[in-house]
Amino acid sequence: MTERDSLSALAAVLESLGIGWVLIGALAANRYRQTTRTTQDVDLLLVGLGPGLEAVERAFRAAGWSVHRAAPGGEMLRARHPAYGLADLIVAGTEYERTAIARARADDSDPARSVRVLAPEDVIVFKLIAGRAQDIADVEAILAAKPVLDDAYLESWAGAWDVSELLARARATVR
Repeated sequence: MTERDSLSALAAVLESLGIGWVLIGALAANRYRQTTRTTQDVDLLLVGLGPGLEAVERAFRAAGWSVHRAAPGGEMLRARHPAYGLADLIVAGTEYERTAIARARADDSDPARSVRVLAPEDVIVFKLIAGRAQDIADVEAILAAKPVLDDAYLESWAGAWDVSELLARARATVR
């Protein structure tokens, strides 16, 4: 299955529940890198839970997904489908996440479906917060591609999440 198939399947369930979403993670980072990298899952930031967590879990199970809560309060659901693979569904709960959703942009590269994707600054901040080696490599690849960035916005949120030093190191690596 392709990324497009997985996104379409996920979107069908979420849209049936009236839940908005934005593409995040490696697939979002790929939109801003010069070369794409493979990933094992689709990461979505959900605008809310609409009818509630239990209804979301039921709808995904009815569509053939296995679902479990990756966090006790349900801030993140991990879904697996035999044909579409893995998906992490993160419920926006912070001011920053809501701001990032509001700044997301339409990616019309797939004629079959327009997808809202985090802006490059927000992909960078999310990746810096995660802080794993692959996340930092994604940040460096985005910076190397030299997208137009709102540096004041990026630095403000990096400071708010205490990842300014990681950002500075990534920038130094790319120069």
